[in-house]
Amino acid sequence: MPKLLPKIRMIVNKGLLQIFFALLLVAIIMFVSNYMVYRNSISGIYNQVSENNKLVVKNIIRSFDSSFKDINDVIHAIQMLPSNPWENERTLNGETDMSAAYMIHTNVRELVSPIDYIEEAIVFHPRSELAITASGSIRLEQLLQSRYGSKTYNGVFWKALASTKHPLRIYPAQAYTRQELAGDAGRKLIPVLGSNQVSDLNVLVFLNSEKLLRHVNQQSMMKGTSLIVLDQDRNVILNTEDNWDLVSMLQELQPGPSSETTVKSKDYEYNVFKSEYNGFLYINKTPYQFANMQAVTNVNRQIMLIAIACAVLLSGLLSLYLYRPVQTLVKLIGLRERSGADYRSIRLGIAQIQEENESFKTQMDLFRKEMRRAAFQSTLLDTFPTRETEQRMQRYFPEFFRERYFVLAAFRVGEQAEDDGVLGTGFPDLAAFVENGLGSGLDGVFVFPLTQGRALALVGGGRPTDREAVVDGIRAFVEEAKREAWAGISAAAAVSRMYPAETANVQQAFSEVNDCFEFRNIDSDDAVIDINRIRYTWKVYAPLDEIEKASQSLLIGNADECIRLVNGIVARNEELHIHRRQLVSVVQTIFYAMLKHLEMSDMKTEQIVELEKTFQRELEAAPGAREIQEALLQAIHLIAQKRAGSGQKKKLDPSAIALYIDQHYMDNLHLDHMADRLETTPKYFSNFFKKTFGVNFVEYLNKVRLAHAKELLRQSDLSVAEIGEKTGYLNSSTFTNTFKKYYGISPSEYRRTNAGEAAITGRKK
Repeated sequence: MPKLLPKIRMIVNKGLLQIFFALLLVAIIMFVSNYMVYRNSISGIYNQVSENNKLVVKNIIRSFDSSFKDINDVIHAIQMLPSNPWENERTLNGETDMSAAYMIHTNVRELVSPIDYIEEAIVFHPRSELAITASGSIRLEQLLQSRYGSKTYNGVFWKALASTKHPLRIYPAQAYTRQELAGDAGRKLIPVLGSNQVSDLNVLVFLNSEKLLRHVNQQSMMKGTSLIVLDQDRNVILNTEDNWDLVSMLQELQPGPSSETTVKSKDYEYNVFKSEYNGFLYINKTPYQFANMQAVTNVNRQIMLIAIACAVLLSGLLSLYLYRPVQTLVKLIGLRERSGADYRSIRLGIAQIQEENESFKTQMDLFRKEMRRAAFQSTLLDTFPTRETEQRMQRYFPEFFRERYFVLAAFRVGEQAEDDGVLGTGFPDLAAFVENGLGSGLDGVFVFPLTQGRALALVGGGRPTDREAVVDGIRAFVEEAKREAWAGISAAAAVSRMYPAETANVQQAFSEVNDCFEFRNIDSDDAVIDINRIRYTWKVYAPLDEIEKASQSLLIGNADECIRLVNGIVARNEELHIHRRQLVSVVQTIFYAMLKHLEMSDMKTEQIVELEKTFQRELEAAPGAREIQEALLQAIHLIAQKRAGSGQKKKLDPSAIALYIDQHYMDNLHLDHMADRLETTPKYFSNFFKKTFGVNFVEYLNKVRLAHAKELLRQSDLSVAEIGEKTGYLNSSTFTNTFKKYYGISPSEYRRTNAGEAAITGRKK
């Protein structure tokens, strides 16, 4: 007895009973549903099938009508053929025109061959023994006797019928035998004799009933149904059931004026359809009640009772089998021991485990994504890749290179000005946006995020010739993005050449996309920079004298003249179609020529360095000539403001000194004159000037005079002596020697060299 107590406790355990009743409830619901379906669906399903069968029969009738119409058209076409071997003098003399007979044979073959259910078409004339068929010509009596032998219809019957005028007639399907085939049971054929009321030609067509039934899709009718076809005189043409008692059935059927009638007799339902084409009757025989219904019902009840008993027994066995795993699962989840299986706690525990698994999977995906990014960046940045870098790239190689070739595309998206005028952050989640956009139209796309607003995309290609399609796809994506998501944001993309999918080619492709941004033409407005379309040039316009003049204009407070000269230098470089990198170098030269003037302002060194850093950052982010020029002009305005607001004017003010020299360079200026004007000694003025301007007074004065002289040489017709006099030199010899000392050529040679440029400049003005 004590040994039985654990088993009894297990049987009456709450958890075990829960499992048992849950399984039993499922079994009961299943069998109750099955019984309800059984009780309600037999008749309903049969009625639905019967209604669908009517639709099928109607479609078959339409197919029959279409087939009979095609046969009628074939017969009419044969009778209307222009060649007739029996309508000439030779026929009257007992001969046949075989040439015309051959034409009839050819035309009959072409008309009959598309219709597979036509066994044969025979053309003959009452006054001739010749029969023409799709296979050739033969005596009519021989053809009918050898190939189309019938107990009811023989050659004498067809010739007698053809000798009189008659309409088109379809005869019942019968078995027709062939003499050349021993033991031939005969094929079931339907003869169709065409009307000869218009033409003397008789056309006899034999239809293969099996092929005709396949053609009209008779197999689609419901199983157990039959079909009979009656002509307009109520003669049976075709019957799919050989043992059908047609006499008793036809006595019960009284078709009314409508095209459809239904009659029920005994265990069958007869649906009568009347053809609208030729008046034929189609009778469909359908059983409307299953036989032995009560016996089937009793057997089903016995089966269901046995199944329910088995379900109860199986529920008990499964309860015992599942109880121990459930308890083990409770312990694994970490729940406390319960008197029964707490399925709500189990479900909550499993849900918690699933959440933890999803969180862990997300973290692993992020970690793997970062590892892929780190491996790719190591490949880009390591000039001499280590063994570890190569191994990491090989690990992710199938993910990076999904095609045999690849193109590297770099995307740079700038910042957008917000409503308050402050620049906002760059385009968020650029890598995901690019990957979604390119992935919809291109194959093998893998995108790597770089710094803020920058991303790299690997785009695969099956062949080197696929590069043009890839570039077009990238261009279409960028143009659409600039119209919508990137509207108002500076955005550009660069595309490398196409390389074989090898890790060693990644650095070369990365170098090319960087060169695209650096060496793009500054006047290009294409959003996609193609490395194959970059045209390199070395013609850069960086006139040091104009830069110096612009610097001096800013020094004396004439910011407008300085900006005019700077804009002219930028415009000239745009005409030369230089690259962005070259324009940046020219602009940096101008900037540093202006920046030196802040040494004489109240700005601290830290502030000047910060101004330089800001300017360099703006240059790096500037995508085109307009942005580069705007960054320089902003720096010039800031330098001019700092110069103007540098505090109380000193006695030796560099701006005033530079302005005075620029206005009186044509006078006889010398150290004593400047010292007297500034109320100081010549020695003190000379030391101050060299410390402030970086050159001595005489050299500075010569540069100012020669800058004006160069303009006069280019833009005026004055002689060299007159120009020297106007620029402050006492004689032409001194002017020529000084000019040659600074520029290496004489004033006359300079004028001849720059005559063309002066003429162009004059026309522009």
